[in-house]
Amino acid sequence: MRHRWFICLLLCSTFVFAQESSSVKNGEFWGKSEAYLHKQAFQMFGLIDEALTENPPTIGAPMVRKLALYNLDAMLHETKYDHTEPFNNFVESRMKKLLADLDKPVKKGMKIYKVYNDGFIARTQSATIAFDVVRGAIQGKEIIPEKYIRQIVDHCDILFITHNHGDHADPIVANLFIEAGKPVIAPTNVWKNNVSVQHLRSDKIIDKAIELKSGKKLQVKILPGHQSELMNNIYVVTTEEKKTVVQTGDQYHKEDINWLMNIHQEIPRPDALLVNCWTNRMNDLIEGFAPKFIITGHENEMGHTIDHREAFWLTFQKMEEIERDYVVMGWGEWFICK
Repeated sequence: MRHRWFICLLLCSTFVFAQESSSVKNGEFWGKSEAYLHKQAFQMFGLIDEALTENPPTIGAPMVRKLALYNLDAMLHETKYDHTEPFNNFVESRMKKLLADLDKPVKKGMKIYKVYNDGFIARTQSATIAFDVVRGAIQGKEIIPEKYIRQIVDHCDILFITHNHGDHADPIVANLFIEAGKPVIAPTNVWKNNVSVQHLRSDKIIDKAIELKSGKKLQVKILPGHQSELMNNIYVVTTEEKKTVVQTGDQYHKEDINWLMNIHQEIPRPDALLVNCWTNRMNDLIEGFAPKFIITGHENEMGHTIDHREAFWLTFQKMEEIERDYVVMGWGEWFICK
């Protein structure tokens, strides 16, 4: 019944708009197209936010979540809304929800949060692990306000950076970790003169124990991946609870896939595989890791042009051909790997 209610709201947005406020008068927006669309953006971003909250991430492709995320595609692919008040309100609402949940203890299992783009947080009782967390930017202006980034960093124990692209490696975020005495791990070409960053990269698999400020330890395997010719560390991180998460970053390399297809023989089985939504030979990469759950990333990187703001609808089309359990998340959402 709730699904019918939501679908009706999405398809009948003019009715919702008309009911929103008695202060809206007939003809108020006649001849004022931009004001009309601006008001409509508040309605759409607000309803999408509400729909995602009431219908949290789950395995597969429920219609209600597809409707919400497809409508989010439509809003994010219209550049007129970039950095407008409706967009900024949406981002702030998603970050507040994420932070509210980060305040809650993890009692069992592993919880995966999608912050923005390909930025993720993995949490167990013993550790909170950040991957490629950035503020994001549209034409040089930050998307996630620094006050929220600071709170996110406060909750995390370590930051892993996969490769040297600005939508994955943010010096402001990294410095916040460093100032807090928390490890930052990155390939050797990321801020190579910053001695506070632990630069780890090899042509072979690195197998390393990393101690956190809390005294807890992570067992980390670093695979020598690539985005074309650029170094792209693939991190296989196992917590003290024996929960394993893999972040593939922007892995995209025709030759790497030949050895990645059998990588499950050399690593613990991942509880969660974080994979960018446009990687090549998606099914082969997934089968190579043989994860329990797949969680996609890199949809709608706002610093990209429209043709490379990868749509959620494209992700669903690709993932519906995958035979393993998958989860598609928007910004500021989370999923418990049980």
